[in-house]
Amino acid sequence: MNRKSSLAGRAVLAVALMVGFYLLALGLCALAGVLIYADLQSSRIHVKLWAFALLTIGVILYSLWPRRLRFDDPGVELARKDQPRLWAVVDEIAKAAAQEPPRKLFLVGEINAFVAERNSRLGFGGERILGIGLPLMQVLSVQQLRSVIAHEFGHYHGGDTRLGPFVYRTRDAIGRTVATFRNVDSLLHLPFHWYGKLYLRVTFAISRAQEFAADALSVQLVGVEPARTALRRINEVAPLFDSYLRGEYLPLLNQDCRPPLAHGFSLFLGSQAVRKAQVELGEQAMQAKGNPYDTHPPLSERLEALESVERAHQGRVDTTAAVTLLDALDSLEGELLAFLTNSDDVRKLPALSWKESASKYREHWARFAASTGTKFPSATVRELPSLVARVDKLGKLVHPELKRDERRSAAIWALGVLFAHALARAGFVVETGPGDPLELVRGALRIDPFARVGDLCEQRTSEADWHQLCDELALGDLPLSGPGLAP
Repeated sequence: MNRKSSLAGRAVLAVALMVGFYLLALGLCALAGVLIYADLQSSRIHVKLWAFALLTIGVILYSLWPRRLRFDDPGVELARKDQPRLWAVVDEIAKAAAQEPPRKLFLVGEINAFVAERNSRLGFGGERILGIGLPLMQVLSVQQLRSVIAHEFGHYHGGDTRLGPFVYRTRDAIGRTVATFRNVDSLLHLPFHWYGKLYLRVTFAISRAQEFAADALSVQLVGVEPARTALRRINEVAPLFDSYLRGEYLPLLNQDCRPPLAHGFSLFLGSQAVRKAQVELGEQAMQAKGNPYDTHPPLSERLEALESVERAHQGRVDTTAAVTLLDALDSLEGELLAFLTNSDDVRKLPALSWKESASKYREHWARFAASTGTKFPSATVRELPSLVARVDKLGKLVHPELKRDERRSAAIWALGVLFAHALARAGFVVETGPGDPLELVRGALRIDPFARVGDLCEQRTSEADWHQLCDELALGDLPLSGPGLAP
């Protein structure tokens, strides 16, 4: 089947399903109208019948009324003059795919790449855009990125971006109809619910076929190996970026410093615990089974299909990191963070290395000790177990608005901060990195303050063992909390 007949078949099926939904909806409206007309011919007016019929007509017309699809910029726009090397790759793939290049190119903050035609009318005349994730460029090579871009151009090639608005609008209308009927406790949501399930199964099957076709074009333009390794790599790391962003990066950003975003993600992926997580995620992706409501085929099926593509490209291998295609990376990261946080102030923060950023933890601990540690009972490090025994009460001093379990967690964290602050004041230096535990180091001594406090709270360390540790390390007399606590 050639491209045009494939597109025609998909378009006919999508339009037929869309027409079927509107016929179902308008048919119910017509039936409600017939009931009203029949009641008018009777000797008396049935109020409940009228209410039911008018409600049915109102709900359906409300749900069918077309909404304007809002498509704002998904990230930071990359102008041709500012990013000539990345644009050169995009133009090269567009030419090979016999497609017009996108009008605009965006850098986005996720492990993803996508194409769209925004502001199109009936699938035509839209503005072609391409979005590429900064973390995606960090984890892929140039050749793998070319494969990903070729895959996305496969969606242009197959006309998928033209079908998208039809499919999305119909899904939205079906969902809105079901939800509205449910809100008014009407059983009329059932036929739309059943039709919606059919529509989703069929259109998601179309989506999966589109992914296979886009993969095939990628292999024909760039080759099997880049496509295979890119798919594997994306499945290994995609779920981890959010953990990195929320658990490692944003806490430092909130401390008014801006370490390298993309490079930090590489450091995060290189940590021992995260390397293990990548292996597990990769194995899970390979073992995953398909679902009728998946938009993408299982990874194992996609990899198998790659091997059977005819006319696979045999070309050069470029293992250079794709992120090197970007010029002025630090400035771009500032713009992207401003976009993600909706705050231009982020761009003004000092751009520190990850090693330099570790010092910000000490500043945060000092502020916390001055604001909250002084409210805690006076205690030394040796007396920490006595505070652990009172974590429920201490939690009210930290976050009184939280629930009991949450207050307890907040108090345990607070004790970890105060212990870390005590160690820092005693000359210990903060050492940490993305994905690595935070440790305070002095000579040969390495202490994870939060793990130590956690062990006390969970009774993995007894009070006697704690006292012995304090004696061995000569830390027991360090001030921990109380009104006289120095910052």
